[in-house]
Amino acid sequence: MNDQRFPAHIISFLLALTIIFAGSTLYYGVRAEQYQSTLFYSHEKAYSELLESLSDVDAALQKIRYTNSPATVSTLSAQIWRQSECAKSALSLLPTAEAGLEKTQTFIARTGDYAYSLLRAASRGQSVSAEQKEALDSLCQTAQNLTDELTLLKARLDAGTLAYELTAGQDAGALADDFNTVEQEFPEYATLIYDGPFSQHLDKLSPAMLEGKEAVSEAQARAAAAAFCGLPEESLSLAYQGGDTIECYSFSNAAGVSIDVTRLGGLVYRMSDPRPVQDASLTPEDAVERAAVFLEERGYGSMKESYYTRFENMLTINFCYVQDGVTIYPDLVKVSIALDDGGILGFESRGYLMSHRQRTLAADQVSQSSARSQIDSRLTILSSDLAVIPTDGKNEILCHEFICQTPDGMHVIVYINAETGMEENILMLIESEDGTLTM
Repeated sequence: MNDQRFPAHIISFLLALTIIFAGSTLYYGVRAEQYQSTLFYSHEKAYSELLESLSDVDAALQKIRYTNSPATVSTLSAQIWRQSECAKSALSLLPTAEAGLEKTQTFIARTGDYAYSLLRAASRGQSVSAEQKEALDSLCQTAQNLTDELTLLKARLDAGTLAYELTAGQDAGALADDFNTVEQEFPEYATLIYDGPFSQHLDKLSPAMLEGKEAVSEAQARAAAAAFCGLPEESLSLAYQGGDTIECYSFSNAAGVSIDVTRLGGLVYRMSDPRPVQDASLTPEDAVERAAVFLEERGYGSMKESYYTRFENMLTINFCYVQDGVTIYPDLVKVSIALDDGGILGFESRGYLMSHRQRTLAADQVSQSSARSQIDSRLTILSSDLAVIPTDGKNEILCHEFICQTPDGMHVIVYINAETGMEENILMLIESEDGTLTM
């Protein structure tokens, strides 16, 4: 009887599997179709938002060219900046996001950033100059061309002659191909020189510290690296040579220590020692003192500790150059100290190499007492000094620096322009046992 029933069990089992498999296939097929539909409509929404934002940018650019009112410039600049951010966000959500749309992305970001610089200037009562209006003319024309091209692509999408083609294993599809055509034919627009992080003058910046320096050989660079770290020259081997703004020889040893030395001048750019750090035996104050001695011994005189951060028994201290009693914040050097034995785990001098020089510091036209009157009455001023601070565009401003305390005990740094008396920046200090962060 068991022999007769056995085939029936097998048949029942296989039938059940077939039903389960068919049900699963149907279920996941429906889910996949729903996912594709959701993805399609999310991209439709993103494309529409991109077009809407670019249209708003275009409209505001057209208006801002013809106003002489700082108040109107502020309003329109804020609109351009906000809509540029929306356009960047929408572009990142499209299936073309990985298609290498560098020119499109850069134009959107640069236009928003340029508008933000105009907003800052307008807040000081400054009007748009003739040169700036020429730049805005160029941006406006480019925005119109880009909007027109993307509108044509959208019309083809709506008509069904162009599709996203969001099938499994596929890239951005035909839309990416057409978008790349827009990218390749992207029109030229005015070179934008302004005080912001996307200003094109930043592409031409060179390290001030290395100007006029002679190129050194690999052997000379290795000797400089060994002397800096206290290592035998023969223990260092060349890992690579190159770099963009700062060309370096990069050396390493068997223990994983790496040292980069500039080809011009033979100065140490950065150093890193990845050894594990044991339990801390030094206080942060001890570590700061050791870092200061280390810098002094290697020719970095007149340096002042700015702030430090602590991570896994390693303290990283930021030092700034001081000239004639004025803190020069762009001339920054970072030193990392192991809290177990005080050894040097890291060194980085990009800020110092890029900007260090002897500056001609103009006498402050706004007195400290006048600057002090600009500080909010709810803040208690703890100390004040002169400092040079960098702008987003790597320019420099001489300021009165006021370290203050809020009614609830937080520390705040307020910078008042020593030439105009305007408030340039305000930093909130987030202090903990692991160091200080600014926001």
